[in-house]
Amino acid sequence: MMHTNRRTRTFIAVPIHPPRGLRKLLPKLDQLGTAVRPILVDQMHITLKFLGPTELDDIMPISHLLKKMRTLFPPIKLAFKGLGAFPNAERPNVIWAGISDPAPLAEMVQFLEQETELLGYPLERKGFHPHLTLARVNAKPPEELFEILRDRANAEWGEVTVDTIKFFQSELKTERAQYHEMQTIKLIHR
Repeated sequence: MMHTNRRTRTFIAVPIHPPRGLRKLLPKLDQLGTAVRPILVDQMHITLKFLGPTELDDIMPISHLLKKMRTLFPPIKLAFKGLGAFPNAERPNVIWAGISDPAPLAEMVQFLEQETELLGYPLERKGFHPHLTLARVNAKPPEELFEILRDRANAEWGEVTVDTIKFFQSELKTERAQYHEMQTIKLIHR
């Protein structure tokens, strides 16, 4: 009998179509050479809950959770403000845009944390730091990146409406992670 892998890496996220300000910034990041790899616009998202290795038996219960969220949470407006880096601006690995008022997202995160803990998934120890990943830095970046981070630390990027939650499977390929959509739900206007 063939042994199949009964687990897959998954996460729950809201897809983000970047506002105009960020769409103008992305080509600038793209011109910084091979050290800086911008995220593809159609893959941009804010992770609400990273589940990691997920048992196939849990996919249906997680799917039901998302369906529940459809009526619990209305669509929300998110305003993007600020530019920063993890772990810090001196040694950037990830370039991100901040969110002015993350409270509506934090409510979704709290719901997912409680509900997925009941399924046996650990609570996120680091807390929720809502941000939109714009690029990954995999080598010593050019000085220009540090200038961009300094100049736009408090920039206002515009706002978007979030009305969709997606359940993704993540496959780690050599170059970058590939995401496969397993489920999409639309939040209902109340």
